[in-house]
Amino acid sequence: MKTLTKLLVLALFTISVSCKEDTKNPKSLETEEKEKPTIPKNEEQCYMYAKNKDTITLVLKENKTLATGQLFFNFYEKDGSHGSFEGIMKGDTLYADYDFEAEGTKSKREIIFLKKGNTLLQGYGELEVDAQNTTVFKKDAKITFDEKFPLTAVACDTLD
Repeated sequence: MKTLTKLLVLALFTISVSCKEDTKNPKSLETEEKEKPTIPKNEEQCYMYAKNKDTITLVLKENKTLATGQLFFNFYEKDGSHGSFEGIMKGDTLYADYDFEAEGTKSKREIIFLKKGNTLLQGYGELEVDAQNTTVFKKDAKITFDEKFPLTAVACDTLD
């Protein structure tokens, strides 16, 4: 009888330990998934800079390497611009042509943004106007990514 009781206790102990181990694994997987926020490629990603009455907003959609979206510059007591862009993502860098309107004039220029965590930094460098009247970076221009106007990821529903 004592042997049967010992076997029963041992069996219950083994079952309870194995059940506890099974519940740990799914929870740890859920935690890992929550720690890795991923943005589906076809979903809009929104970024914003807002300081001293200046705002810049960017709405980005990625589909594989194709990137499209809207970009708005609104500087306090200065002329702003608004328009759309289309380009490509190469790693963490967006290369695009920005078709925009400023002061009632339509223009086109090349833009570059670097993704750094949940921030986009705009690239600056030496410019020229090409044969299609588009402002572009010179062929061997050194591009610097300025942190003066960092665009931080925001929920898209917070943008007007």
